[in-house]
Amino acid sequence: MKPFEISEAEFPEETVLSIRTKDSLGAIGKHIGGLFAMAASKGLKPAGPVFAVYYEKPVNPSSVDYSIYLPVEGNAEELDKHEDFGGEHCLKLRVKGSYSRFTEAYAALEAEFAKRKLEMAGPPREVYVRGPIFGFLTFIPTMITDIYFPIKG
Repeated sequence: MKPFEISEAEFPEETVLSIRTKDSLGAIGKHIGGLFAMAASKGLKPAGPVFAVYYEKPVNPSSVDYSIYLPVEGNAEELDKHEDFGGEHCLKLRVKGSYSRFTEAYAALEAEFAKRKLEMAGPPREVYVRGPIFGFLTFIPTMITDIYFPIKG
């Protein structure tokens, strides 16, 4: 497998709907569905891929502290009621294929931070550019996830 390409990038600043939870990683789909339902109920439309922020390493995948975010667009008055997220300078890495490559991807970003003597400015983010297709059926080769590590200073 070819090594990951790491680049510097700005994490997009967007208006988002979000939910923070301490739940299993398997429950992410349920929370994503809830955000889409919330957006529809407020007359908002999805404006980009769903992303997650993990506040701890998922040592126990049945209980992880994380937030799920859905970028949205729509009526300015409604958007003003919701938070803006992003705008930070980050190191970014793209994972194509299986989530099983995430351990290797995180290690590559951590090594790059150490090599450049950088400090993290917050928890990592995973942007699910193209997630599993058909919900229950995962066609792994089509999955794309961008992982961002925010840089301090």
